[in-house]
Formats: sequence, C-alpha cells, structure tokens
Amino acid sequence: MSDALPESWSSAGAILLVSCYELGRQPLNLASPAGQLQDAGFGVRARDTSLDPVTSEELQAAALIAISVPMHTALRLGIELAKRIRREAPQAHICFYGLYASLNAKYLVGGDYADTVTGGEVEVALAHLARQLAKLQP
Repeated sequence: MSDALPESWSSAGAILLVSCYELGRQPLNLASPAGQLQDAGFGVRARDTSLDPVTSEELQAAALIAISVPMHTALRLGIELAKRIRREAPQAHICFYGLYASLNAKYLVGGDYADTVTGGEVEVALAHLARQLAKLQP
C-alpha cells in the first residue's frame, strides 16, 4: 500500500490554516503546523484574517480548514468563519485547534461548527488528521 498523497492534497491550498486574531504578529500557531504539513507533502495556505480576509476561492479549494483558537476572541471569530465555511464550502472538513478548541469541544462539535477539535501539541495531530482525510478521498 502506497503512502503517496492524492494529487489534490499536495496542491496549493488543499489545507487552509486560519488565525483570526493575530493582528499582524507572526502567528506561530500557523507557521509551526504549516511546516509540519508541508514536510509531509501537503499543499498548505495560511491566512491571518485580522489582516487579510479568506476568499471564497480559498475556502472552496480547501479539503481541510483548520482554525486556530488560542483565546476567547479568536474562538468567537472562528465560529463566525465556520458558519461561512458551512455555507460556501460544505465539502471542507473543519477542525478547530488550540487551547480554546479543546476547552469548547462539545460546543464546537455539538453546534456543527467543527468536524474535529484538537488541542495541545497540534502539529502531529493535524498531520495525522490530514493523512486520514486524504485516505478517504477516492
């Protein structure tokens, strides 16, 4: 059995990492998982929405959209983004990650904002999730 990724998962933007409240600071919570995912062969795009809004094209191109929520304000903004994702890109798997993701897991999954939630050291968890989702693709 091959570990090769389906071509669509290695194309630019197959995975969209989003931070909602960095206000122009270097978002390590995007850079670190992006590096891990890129090293694994995934096509990753990162967006700090406090500087640049996510486009509809970016949402529709992504198979996995992971929203970083290290604090309450980011969580509230991330939920609004998740509502938009559900409308514009219903095919996308939404994962919330970070401290406030794990603290609010029941609310996020139960409210249909997230398909999955992870906290703690997220780099390995996001790479594992992406590999599992890529295996499901025909």
